[in-house]
Amino acid sequence: MEQLIIGTAGHVDHGKTVLISALTGVDTDRLQEEKQRGISIDLGFAPFKLPGGRLAGVVDVPGHEKFIHNMLAGAAGLDLVMLVVDATEGVMPQTREHLDILQLLGISNGIVVITKIDLVEEEWRELVEDEIKDELKGSFLEDAPIQAVSAVSGQGIEELKTIIDRMTEDLEPHNTSGPLRLPVDRAFVISGFGTVVTGTLVQGTVRVGQTVAVVPPGLEARVRNIQVHDQDVEEALAGSRVALNLSGVGKGEIMRGSVVSTPGYYRQTGLLDAWVELLPGSPRSLKNLDPVHFFLGTVRTVARLLLLDRDQLKPGENAPVQCRLDRPLVAERGDSFVIRSYSPMTTIGGGLVLDPYPAKHRRFRQDVISHLRELKQDPAQGGDAAFVRSKLEELIAADPARLMKETRLGQERINVILEDFSAQDQVSKIGDAFILSSTWQELEERLLTELKRYHKQYPLSPGISKARLRGSLPSDFGQREYDAFLTRLQKENIINVKNDLVSLSSFSPEPSAKEQKIIDSLAALYLTGELQPPSVKETFDKAGADLNRKDEFYNYLQNNAVVVKVSEDLYFHRVAYDQAVEMLRNHFSEQKTLTLAQFRDLAGTSRKFAQALLEHFDQQKLTRRVEDHRVALKLNQKQGSDTGIEGK
Repeated sequence: MEQLIIGTAGHVDHGKTVLISALTGVDTDRLQEEKQRGISIDLGFAPFKLPGGRLAGVVDVPGHEKFIHNMLAGAAGLDLVMLVVDATEGVMPQTREHLDILQLLGISNGIVVITKIDLVEEEWRELVEDEIKDELKGSFLEDAPIQAVSAVSGQGIEELKTIIDRMTEDLEPHNTSGPLRLPVDRAFVISGFGTVVTGTLVQGTVRVGQTVAVVPPGLEARVRNIQVHDQDVEEALAGSRVALNLSGVGKGEIMRGSVVSTPGYYRQTGLLDAWVELLPGSPRSLKNLDPVHFFLGTVRTVARLLLLDRDQLKPGENAPVQCRLDRPLVAERGDSFVIRSYSPMTTIGGGLVLDPYPAKHRRFRQDVISHLRELKQDPAQGGDAAFVRSKLEELIAADPARLMKETRLGQERINVILEDFSAQDQVSKIGDAFILSSTWQELEERLLTELKRYHKQYPLSPGISKARLRGSLPSDFGQREYDAFLTRLQKENIINVKNDLVSLSSFSPEPSAKEQKIIDSLAALYLTGELQPPSVKETFDKAGADLNRKDEFYNYLQNNAVVVKVSEDLYFHRVAYDQAVEMLRNHFSEQKTLTLAQFRDLAGTSRKFAQALLEHFDQQKLTRRVEDHRVALKLNQKQGSDTGIEGK
């Protein structure tokens, strides 16, 4: 059953823990030190059955400023927050800081709860309520319901439950179909059971027996058992407070800040593209690369913020930045984070992750700044589309499954974006993958430029090999996509592909008068040599040809069926080669076997040339060697230029 998470916020000793106990019957202070000191130090959790029958998890966060990092670890992923204010004290420093944090984390649903009303007069309570309303002007809680309660007498508790039930009826459902993501807020070992982690399941579904990734440290584990509010379950959905018993991990390998996820989807990153805002009440401006304490999900680290469009960020301003993290973490596009000044430590701002795996940027690049502005847009207004476009630029070409893995957007969302791109001619289909039209044009220009260069340099060559031509394109361009790319360009009559060679469709080898004279000389020398051809060097010397152009001239001769390549640097004129094949056919019409010596005498050539020819015939499957003789295979078929055997 899908659940929801309710959290508390507020100043230390304003009654958050006692309020949760009155609502749920559970004391969330589990540490001995908490009971001795009478304040919450770490996160506490309790199940809460709402009047309508739904089950919620309640997160109790510490209010003391020394434990703000614990408060931040518990505030992520809340569906509803109760801002707690003590009627005897009113709004206090941590009330304001917690309110700032909640806004920076993008929490939009909340209730204000005034506690300890049994200790004040009605007139005083009204003054406190007026103070709270003034403090909340302009915040997400400006129009939130305010409920006064006494956890001791029970006054207002039932009314508060009703308000919570009503406010959580129409919450947007959690994404239960996306890749699993569980930021770990506690990790410990239970004797006889092994490693247990707890956290709020912010996305996806987890099942008993499932293999999961744990990042960091970057290992895989199996889910042995799942508990939701101390009850064993077979699966848990996004929005639940979950405890997972994991096998395959040792003591100390998982910590707060690790993420349990679907394997292959999340990896650590040391860079984040983000949009940061500095609170209007920040005590000072933020300069380029100033260090800050950085809080995202359950992670706490230090980051230096590269200001991309200015030299300093003033209180109340917002800007695109690149966060350079002291230690890598797991993040997702759309994650909210909070920053606190390095020293003294106080909350000064926060922001939104735009791209968790960006390239390293230089400052004041207008194209980068414009791109981040696009990513900052609401998903429905193009933010997601800009993100998919940036990943297509990075990947060059990708199918929908790859895009889903790289963006962590759902398959349905990916399909909608690709359909919109196609309708606007922004993408092209290449096999099963998609490629941006701008990228396609760039690749086509690069490929055609290389073909033109090659044809100019080697005018006699019928084309460049596919492998060599691929070297002119980015190495990330996959082989399947490359093959599909060539196929489409051939269908459009832009290029010609024959066997392994690629050429411009408009190109045909045309030797100059000087080159034609050399070609004629080479052909005559091989024709004169018959079945005892001259060496390549001897031939080129006599023809007056440049030996550095050997491959070019021989490719031309082969493709025009003038010579046949039998082995490395050994060629026969086509007429002599066909005569040798005919000798084989005549011999095997009368005899079943042929020895090397017999063929040497039959061809009137040397042992060297006879052996080379027979080995070539074996490769072409005209003959097969059996011990010290050959037997016929395909000699009953017509040989020659129409069989394609020449030059193989």
